[in-house]
Amino acid sequence: MINLVLLALDWRTWLAITIAVLIAATAIQTTRLGWAKDALTLEKAERATERYTAEAIARAMAERNASLQAAHAAKQQETTRAYNEALRAQEVAAAAAAADADSLRLAVECYASGSCLGPNVDTATGGTCENRAATLGRLLPRIDSTAGRMARAADKHADEVRALKSQILADRAACGVSPDAP
Repeated sequence: MINLVLLALDWRTWLAITIAVLIAATAIQTTRLGWAKDALTLEKAERATERYTAEAIARAMAERNASLQAAHAAKQQETTRAYNEALRAQEVAAAAAAADADSLRLAVECYASGSCLGPNVDTATGGTCENRAATLGRLLPRIDSTAGRMARAADKHADEVRALKSQILADRAACGVSPDAP
């Protein structure tokens, strides 16, 4: 027992115990620091993976958006081209109708003037026809002109409506809306 008391009172024992405790504490802190470094490294790796994944998703979305924009622009150009072709076709048809109307007008005017009746026509009958034809000759150009303007306006309106409908459908398709949606 005396040995124990002497041992407890000896400063070297306390020094050895203190050193042992400090070494143990340092070992514990070093281990904890190593674990913290491992956790930090793991956390950095996870954040890098998340950032890479987010960037990949953003790139994919940007590429998809660019392809959708290109498709939409192509559809718009196709709609514009089709509309311009329809207008050209309408102009050609209007020119043909105008030529036909001019031909009809000339025939009516010729008939109204009596120059188309020929040399062997009874003048009494020709005179009566001429008076009727003169009235028709004055009315037909006005009727024909009005009908032509109305037909051109209706065709133009129909082409505009078709172009706008096509544009709306292209816009809906670009936005991901069903074409059947109201």
